[in-house]
Amino acid sequence: MSAVDHGVKLTKLMIAMSIFFGSSVFAEESTLEKEDEIEIITVNSTGLIAYDSAGASKSDVPIIETPASVSVITEQRMTDLGSQTVQDALGYVAGLYNGTYGYDSRGDWSTIRGAEPTTYLDGLKLMFGNYNNTRMNPYSLSRIEVIKGPASVLYGQGTTGGIINLASKLPEVETSGQINVEVGNNDRYQLATDVTGSLNSDDSVLYRMIGLIRDSGTQFDYVDDDAVILSPSMTFYMGDSTEMTLLGNYQKLETGSTGQFYPHEGTVVPVSDVTYAGQTFAASQGDLSSTAFISEPEFDRYDTESYSLTAMFKHEFNDVLSLQTNMRYMDSQADYDSMYSLFTPALAIDNVSLPRTAYSSDATATAFTSDTRLYAIFDTGVIEHEVVFGFDYQDVEYKNVYDYGYGGTINPYAPDYSAFNAATDITWWYQDIASKDEAKQTGVYLQDSMKIADRVIVSGALRYDYVEQKNDYVGWVDQEAVTGRLGLMYLFEVGISPYVNYSQSFEPINGSGPDGLSLKPLEGEQYEVGVKYQPRGTEHLITLSAYDIDQKNYVVPSASGATPTQQDQIGKVNIKGVELEAQLAWEQVDVYASYAFTDSEVKEGTDELVGRPLESTPDNQASIWATYRPVQLDGFKIGAGARYVGHTEFLLQTRDTDAMVTNSLNTGLTLAQRTTPVFNEGVPYQTDSYTLFDFMIGYQYNDYSIALNVKNVADKEVITTCMNRGDCFYGQGRTVIATLTYDF
Repeated sequence: MSAVDHGVKLTKLMIAMSIFFGSSVFAEESTLEKEDEIEIITVNSTGLIAYDSAGASKSDVPIIETPASVSVITEQRMTDLGSQTVQDALGYVAGLYNGTYGYDSRGDWSTIRGAEPTTYLDGLKLMFGNYNNTRMNPYSLSRIEVIKGPASVLYGQGTTGGIINLASKLPEVETSGQINVEVGNNDRYQLATDVTGSLNSDDSVLYRMIGLIRDSGTQFDYVDDDAVILSPSMTFYMGDSTEMTLLGNYQKLETGSTGQFYPHEGTVVPVSDVTYAGQTFAASQGDLSSTAFISEPEFDRYDTESYSLTAMFKHEFNDVLSLQTNMRYMDSQADYDSMYSLFTPALAIDNVSLPRTAYSSDATATAFTSDTRLYAIFDTGVIEHEVVFGFDYQDVEYKNVYDYGYGGTINPYAPDYSAFNAATDITWWYQDIASKDEAKQTGVYLQDSMKIADRVIVSGALRYDYVEQKNDYVGWVDQEAVTGRLGLMYLFEVGISPYVNYSQSFEPINGSGPDGLSLKPLEGEQYEVGVKYQPRGTEHLITLSAYDIDQKNYVVPSASGATPTQQDQIGKVNIKGVELEAQLAWEQVDVYASYAFTDSEVKEGTDELVGRPLESTPDNQASIWATYRPVQLDGFKIGAGARYVGHTEFLLQTRDTDAMVTNSLNTGLTLAQRTTPVFNEGVPYQTDSYTLFDFMIGYQYNDYSIALNVKNVADKEVITTCMNRGDCFYGQGRTVIATLTYDF
């Protein structure tokens, strides 16, 4: 019997145990005290700073006692920042870069310590594959936890950079409700509501309903950002030691391609004149506009729809032992039609025509994920133990039927969409290519967090993973790994907590590279030292950390691929860095400040990349946000922030215009040979550093509140990143959102 078969049987056993204990306790009649039954996450008086993190250790351990770097964005913080997306909410987190692919309405992209994080929702992996799922909306979240560094020991799949764990809003005892109306530029209109409370007199059945509808444009004239979201949930208290929450989620999002994959020439460097025999063959038309839409309005779409049901079960056997189980089934689909620059992107020889790739995809994904944990809290002498023994399982299937082809050319300086006909103007290279990927993962882990004599923290964990993956190119591939983590911390009475830790990561990757071979799993290890400081008698929380990461089988977008999702594994990467994050709160002022220095280097890989930094990895980042709430003006608040992003490095791809002209005049060549761009050898180059400013002002009177949030106040046009493969991405322009909220 395989490890997966054992895993399935163990999952069924755990579920059966949960149902058994739940039903037996449910038979008991008891009156619940809401203070005992509701899980309370400690935050400061304004709700801006969280001092506990359930994600870092899968238990509510104070951040000041966690020997790892953790950042928590609370619901109130997201509101102050005016976060419209999860990506928005992360803009001030130390060591996290949320501009990897610029402004993109399709999903949330970021890097943590030079690596793309794995995203989880309520402790269960959320995203599988590419472009087959909806993105979560901050309005349905109670907090966002960023666990930096490898977290594979507890979560099974995660890069060395870390994970992002999104926590859903859950039912509450106190009856309350909210109606939220947003109006913004780009014709944005959004209506949302959130209602929660108890359904019976003893508060043993709670409910919550979250709904959202949005009709919006974007900074591109032909791309919408519409949404319908429904998220009902119910919590059942079955006696004084058992609870179960059922959380449903439905999302339908309709948007398109805001990421345009613009070429290097026309973005980070000027477009060159094309000359021949001393004469101008084609003059430069200048830089490309950051809002030039190079797809086709009647063709382009990225429409996603998803359904999910999550069950969260908790049972306390006694003062020592407790059981928690989270399970989710999710079904999602995405209809994706788009056109983008050919790879490597470049203007044609006439300097006004941009050749395009056409892509059409009908992707679906189904996923069952579960995580069952047995907790034991006990003392052995002066040592306090919090032991977690866990088992998680994933069964995922994602399918795609896609077409690739040549979408003709477009003039990005003066696009004309009137004559396009998809049936006749696209030359398909491949049509109706069906692919089916499957993945099954079983993981078992054990963690012991020890507190010795109220001063020394020792946290050790060990995990075993067995993974089976299948795709149409390489068939079934089995992978297994053992990963570990060890952290040490000392708690001084003055509130200073220095720590060191060592951790490993393991992330299976389903798919194949340009050579058709299966991709190897990402493996990494990190050494980290740091200190946390929570001054006694204050609400401040400060973290300083330094780390050294080695990662093997690092994945980058393919420089030779025909699609933006094709990947290369370049070998080994080293990333070193220093991070400082300070959350400070006084009676009238709060400050969220951060700084990060990141030094990355490719150690093993292709000759052109070895010794170079990673692309999309700024060397320096700094940010500060401050909010003022004067006591003299009760309900008034005003805030402002600045975000500095240093340069990122890449290999600049420019056209060899002499060779292109020569080829175009050679009648002995085929039409494809005469019109195919020719490139010079890539040379090291940098994007420009930039600083963006944000602003907020608001006022609350009784149950009504109004706020105005402005991102990128100066409407500064920036290139967030450029890729070695030849494309660049513009950042988000000025965004203005007015919000009216009624609480009842």
